[in-house]
Amino acid sequence: MQKLQLYISGERVDLFKDEQVSFNQSIQNIKDPAKIFTEFTQTFTVPASKTNNKLFQHYYNFNISGGFDARNKVDANIELNNVAFKQGYIRLEGVDLKLNKAYAYRITFFGETVNVKDILREDKLGNLSDLNQYNLNYDAATVKARLQSASGAILCPLITSGASGEESRLFYNSNNSAHTDDTGNLYYHTGSSNNHGVLYSDLKYAIRLYEIVEAIKVTYPSLVFTDDFFSTSNAEFYNLHLWLHRKKGSVAPAEQIAAFPTLVTGFGLPQTYTNMIDSSGLQIDPNYLPTITQRLTINTSSTDSYDVIINRGTTVWFTASNLTGNSLFDQGDMGFMDAATYSVIIRTTTNITFSLIEWDLSGYQPTSPPVGWAETYDITNFSAIATFQFVITEQIPDMKIIDFLTGIFRMFNLTAYYVSNRQDADYGKIKVQKLDDFYIAGTSYDISEYVDTNTSQVNVALPYKEIEFGYEGTGTLLALQYEQLQGKSWGAEKFTGNATVGNNFDAPNPTYKVTLPFEHIQMERLVNVNPNLASPQTTIQYGYFVDDNLEAYFGKPLIFYPIKITSGTEISFRDSKTSQSSLTTYYIPSNSLSISSSTSTKNINFYLEVNEYSLDTTFTGTLFEEHYLEYIQDIFNNKRRLTKLKAYFPLKIIYNLNMNDKVVINNQGYLINNLTTNLITGESSMELLNEL
Repeated sequence: MQKLQLYISGERVDLFKDEQVSFNQSIQNIKDPAKIFTEFTQTFTVPASKTNNKLFQHYYNFNISGGFDARNKVDANIELNNVAFKQGYIRLEGVDLKLNKAYAYRITFFGETVNVKDILREDKLGNLSDLNQYNLNYDAATVKARLQSASGAILCPLITSGASGEESRLFYNSNNSAHTDDTGNLYYHTGSSNNHGVLYSDLKYAIRLYEIVEAIKVTYPSLVFTDDFFSTSNAEFYNLHLWLHRKKGSVAPAEQIAAFPTLVTGFGLPQTYTNMIDSSGLQIDPNYLPTITQRLTINTSSTDSYDVIINRGTTVWFTASNLTGNSLFDQGDMGFMDAATYSVIIRTTTNITFSLIEWDLSGYQPTSPPVGWAETYDITNFSAIATFQFVITEQIPDMKIIDFLTGIFRMFNLTAYYVSNRQDADYGKIKVQKLDDFYIAGTSYDISEYVDTNTSQVNVALPYKEIEFGYEGTGTLLALQYEQLQGKSWGAEKFTGNATVGNNFDAPNPTYKVTLPFEHIQMERLVNVNPNLASPQTTIQYGYFVDDNLEAYFGKPLIFYPIKITSGTEISFRDSKTSQSSLTTYYIPSNSLSISSSTSTKNINFYLEVNEYSLDTTFTGTLFEEHYLEYIQDIFNNKRRLTKLKAYFPLKIIYNLNMNDKVVINNQGYLINNLTTNLITGESSMELLNEL
């Protein structure tokens, strides 16, 4: 029998003497293979003792002001025989009463990994103010530069938004008869009727996914991922980019570009009670609200008018228009700040220099008695430029951060778990690995002597007749045409078996779907349609982001691989409606990591499609082939069994057994599908999958 100690926020909790505390653990469950960010949870009761009543502040008495806040989880940890076992969080579920007196508190213990959802909540990618370090101008010169060369994490791919109507449909025709103004003909020439090609305002920037993950870590410091997968050396992930497409069509309507927004940046480093993200995003801590002073000062000697916009996260929180000279705003103007990230934007029609932009904040520390605090952030000599600024957080797709991460995890079949071993170099981090790497890192335990042989079950492991893989967004023109012709979604795979394991199975559940929350478009490689040419192929490939009515399309967030073409087919880049220039270096969008399968066969299709650039099926490294086939094939294998049994583990096994470990019973190896352990008695109910 083990002795269990539970601590909540560092305070030891009284336990019932006969309380049986069991934990259910599962990382990759055969019944729900795409589920992530879960490790273990368990609900149990603790007595309403003097100690626990003080800890939970007599929660049953709702007349107590400022009592225990059951809306949020609190830090907790479990020890077995005074040795650290698990870290996590406790949530108070309620109080049981007998004869109108508190008897017990019902609490749920959550594993550390579950807390990812609590940290991110409903926050969206636009909350990641750290991304604003990559802000840049949106004009013909900057778009052209980024189309030819990346600037850090930002580049401009050859994907047209449909903003120019029919001109957004690109083609290539060197025939003299095709030289017509205001068309999407990319052939460059200097003769008459040469105002055709790709218009700069039809293009949008893209940002590398790696930088988005890094911005998540900056914005949420308690959320730290390991670099096993999120690594600069992992080209399959590192090269992926997200198209910065917040609204369909152009970046902003022409009538709005008359007044140009500039994000105020340069506030300096974070301070003690508030945080400053990338010198522009003022992050308010819920424990240190500026309840005394909350003031924004803006000084300028210019007589030109300007607007001030304060964003709370991704939404406009406060606006003041047609201002001149010095301005000052406080709680009476803005309203009181709560826990969020605030950024200031100045919108103007002319260049204006501001001598001072300053946040003054003060409030009380949550101590007894309260102690005041005060902090100031200021910028001197700040210039608001009358050029349209492409603010990343305002142009990034309107997507929840948790949905973004979940999509990436499902895309590459990743696992995530909290590293609780203090001896591990990654202690305190969330370990992110491909499933295969997760199991390779495990160890082996022979548990034969601990298994209860009186009763056990050997069941059929196959839970589904088929498993479908695909994308939520396949609504662009070419993807829809593909679906009409092929009877399946572009890039989608359906596994019902194969030559290795057989097919057409009769399982208890019909279909399991792994669906990514992204757009997946079919690219188009252009040929020179001049009928007089013997070799019409070009190096140009582009994405056409319109629907089947040839209208600008909103869709889901689009991810892709950018491929830099150098010394390629010359294209016509339109700096304006009446001017154009020649480019031979440009980024083309691709669904494959490379445009040559001899370099890499990896791609972001689930199904082995004809590659849009090479027009062959040599890009065999699909998402399904690379990250799912072996695991799914094992699920469907006729030899696979799901064994249920009981075992009585000593403390050394309870402490050390991890979900990626292999257990051996009478020389047969098993993977752990699910494990429920009574921490007091060591009795464990196990679901095991036999190794094949």
